[in-house]
Amino acid sequence: MKDGYSQEQIDEMRKRLYDRGANLGESVRHKLTDVKIDVSRDWAANTKTTTKVSDLREGVVAESVPEVLVVEPKAEEKKPKKRRYRSFVLIGSIIIFVLVAGISSLFLYFGGNQISSENIKVAVQGPFSIGGGEVMSLQVGVTNQNTVPIESATLIVKYPPGTRSVGDSPKNLFEERIPIDDIQPGGVENMSFQAVIFGEENTEKNITATIEYRIQGSNGTFYKESDPLVFRISSSPLVIQVESVNKVASGQIIDVDLKIVSNAPSVLNDVLISASYPNGFTFEKSEPEPVFGKNVWKIKELKPDSSETIKLKGVISGQNEETFRINFSAGPAEPDNQYIVGSVLAEASANFTIEKPFLDVSVAINGKKDKVVVLPESTKPNITVDIKNTLDETIYDMVVEVVPGGNALDGDSIGGGSGFYDSNTGTIRWEVSNNKTFSQVIPGDSRSLSFSVEPNSDKTTSSFDLVVNVYARRVAESSAAETLIGTARSEGKYSSSVSLGRQAGRNVGKFTDTGPIPPKVGETTTYSVTLIAEAGANDMTSAVVETSLPLYVEWLDRYEAEGSVTYNSVAKKIQWAVGDIPTGGKKELTFQISIQPSISQVGQIPVLVNGQTIRANDRFTGELLQDRASAVTNELSTEMGFSKGNGTVEQ
Repeated sequence: MKDGYSQEQIDEMRKRLYDRGANLGESVRHKLTDVKIDVSRDWAANTKTTTKVSDLREGVVAESVPEVLVVEPKAEEKKPKKRRYRSFVLIGSIIIFVLVAGISSLFLYFGGNQISSENIKVAVQGPFSIGGGEVMSLQVGVTNQNTVPIESATLIVKYPPGTRSVGDSPKNLFEERIPIDDIQPGGVENMSFQAVIFGEENTEKNITATIEYRIQGSNGTFYKESDPLVFRISSSPLVIQVESVNKVASGQIIDVDLKIVSNAPSVLNDVLISASYPNGFTFEKSEPEPVFGKNVWKIKELKPDSSETIKLKGVISGQNEETFRINFSAGPAEPDNQYIVGSVLAEASANFTIEKPFLDVSVAINGKKDKVVVLPESTKPNITVDIKNTLDETIYDMVVEVVPGGNALDGDSIGGGSGFYDSNTGTIRWEVSNNKTFSQVIPGDSRSLSFSVEPNSDKTTSSFDLVVNVYARRVAESSAAETLIGTARSEGKYSSSVSLGRQAGRNVGKFTDTGPIPPKVGETTTYSVTLIAEAGANDMTSAVVETSLPLYVEWLDRYEAEGSVTYNSVAKKIQWAVGDIPTGGKKELTFQISIQPSISQVGQIPVLVNGQTIRANDRFTGELLQDRASAVTNELSTEMGFSKGNGTVEQ
């Protein structure tokens, strides 16, 4: 190696460098120098230097050659790979974590933990069948098989609907909450309960228990629920038997008989029977009468093996093939409401299907076939009943029965016509004996009957109703009525009347009138005019009286009225809002006006108030009623002490 270190020197230095036992001795330290060294930025460039280089290994100073040739670098050696021990540590940590988690899960699953809901047992024991209304005895057990206690424990027992407490003042039971406090490891708590279970025969019910608890060191609340105790109601203390037809015609009156039978070993007190009516059913009456509304009955006492019957009557209306159901339920009343069934002991239903009418029966009152016909007061209407056989078969021995009712009729009000009015039963009957055409009615054939009624004019809110039932012998169908094959009903309501009275006077009430009588040309005379609105047999509502003044009459804006008065000075119109007038009652308006006759009125009796009209609504019938009264002149009644002709204008 030219002007440099020989290969032997280099090998010697390498040997000494890697020799562990070599004694290097002291190295000669050289002082720093300010000589600048040019370091090339390009490995391929030739670099010249005059710097003296110290051989640090041997302490020999050598002069650097004036020109140093920089050899091209050899191919870059591969850098050693970075150590990957961190990745191995991370992967190992994950594996260890998974192993620990798995072992812990197995430890928890197999019960090695301190607390687990699987180690808490809740069991409900009781009979698997019981009679409705009987007392059920229950046993609930709670066992803590954990190694630590459970704290603040509460037992929750949930009962089926219709359960009541035992005692003199029973209450509905939905759930009970019983505090237990703490249950120690391995501890067992057994509790006894009693409840009265109600329900229908052969229905299935269940009771469940839940333990609610806490654990030490946690604010959470935990639950453990038992398997339900499933039991069956073996018998009911009550049975409802329903008797009724299944097929009806729209508008037909139906009878439903309810028989409530006791199966209880002791007396049942205050049993409620409740009915739920569908749309299309109209309650008519029942025997006995309901104790609340139209659908609640009460049996005060029902002895063992005894029964009570409720006869219900109503009307079904609907379309062909439409079905209806009336639901009935029976049981003791709610503790807080004596008219609501609290616990259902028995249920039943009556089902109806509307089929095409067997006979088309219609009723007309004074020629009107409406369900409700409004008649003028004291009218004596004619009633027509038309019957048509709509079946595809002939009917025989037809009987028509009309049952009149309402406060407008009495025993002398019925004119039977060709029928027979039986005052004992209050019905009009037509049958073969008094109408031979009823012996046979072929398909599509019709019959017509007529009679009259005369109302009692002394009644208020007067009305009557007519129920027409048609019977005949025909081929019977299963579950269908065999005799009643047509029905219809109609109602007549008598409207009341309203009347309007009027009178002119002097010095009426608080008013003081002045001026000459008879009136004279150019002089002012005042009059007091009174209008009277009066109701007839029914209450009147929203009554209004309207009138106007002639051109030459002046409104003095002084009046006394029951109601409000409005005066239009441009049209000279008076409107009196009377309001409601009770049956037979009346209301008055008195107002003061003045007149100054003109010479053109000499010898005439001037009009003070033009014609009046009144309109009002009949509260009972809803009809609009009206009346009119003629104009009021200044001619005063002689009954008040005035001479005849006192209203004629003088010069």
